[in-house]
Amino acid sequence: MIRPALLGRASILTLTVTAVSLLAIDSASAGPNANGTLILHYHPSLPMCIDIPPCEYGATDPLQSCSEAITNVHEDETGLFTVYAAFAASDAPRLAGVAFGIDYDPDVVILLGFETCGDFELANENWPEPGSGTAVTWSTVQTGQLTPVYGFSGYSYSYYGTDRSLDLVPHPTQGGVFADDDVPSNLDPIAGFGSLGFGNNPGSAPCPTDVALGACCLEDCSCIVTTRDECQGTYYGDGEVCDPNPCDCPVQGACCLPDGSCVVDSEPECDVQGGQWMGKFTECDPDPCVNTPIEERSWGQVKGIYR
Repeated sequence: MIRPALLGRASILTLTVTAVSLLAIDSASAGPNANGTLILHYHPSLPMCIDIPPCEYGATDPLQSCSEAITNVHEDETGLFTVYAAFAASDAPRLAGVAFGIDYDPDVVILLGFETCGDFELANENWPEPGSGTAVTWSTVQTGQLTPVYGFSGYSYSYYGTDRSLDLVPHPTQGGVFADDDVPSNLDPIAGFGSLGFGNNPGSAPCPTDVALGACCLEDCSCIVTTRDECQGTYYGDGEVCDPNPCDCPVQGACCLPDGSCVVDSEPECDVQGGQWMGKFTECDPDPCVNTPIEERSWGQVKGIYR
């Protein structure tokens, strides 16, 4: 089911492509939304009002931090619940879309209303039934540490027992992912899914933690900022930056030695060996040192070939 907001045709087309990409593209490396989680927050200060859409109503009582999320609804209360994308203070999210699902027991948890907080939604036909999923996108990239994604209203009676919850889960077919504003989008798996508990069920809000980043020097002497665990080279320490480049290794490249062999070495070392340096980051496979054989002939012999 597609639910666009009041946008121009060009904007709707762009968001449609983003939503389809969100559900179809996988990402091999971490993007700007890595480490983010999806949580549910109950708004106890907002009395139930069916005349105001859930997301619009929830925006009047915004969550200030993930640690302040209220994940439990008291007995027999009808309430308003907002889904938030949560990122740590050290993160720099660029959120353009999210795919997720929900799960609950429809006999004990009743949803009265639901609304996307984004500009465009591509949902399963049976959304928001248990086990269904949706994709939400924005026309403008979201860069905050807390971004409202979806709004629900509903209730659960204490008569149904204590183990009652509304759970955020991965999309039933596409998994749980955040998408950035690159084309195509980088997809980062949602690192944790929250739940809203009713009665004695406390619910949960898996808040993201700050991840220590530092300079990482790779084999080609380039520098990237990443975590210690993800560094595929030499990690220079938490908080270290790449500008200026701290990597002190000499740039390597293919060196053709006088005997025709090829070695990978720095330009100064290649000169010491009397070789010809082929340039930075060049390799010996394929061999750049193979010379085309030359057969000596006199000018008369050459003319004789073409007569």
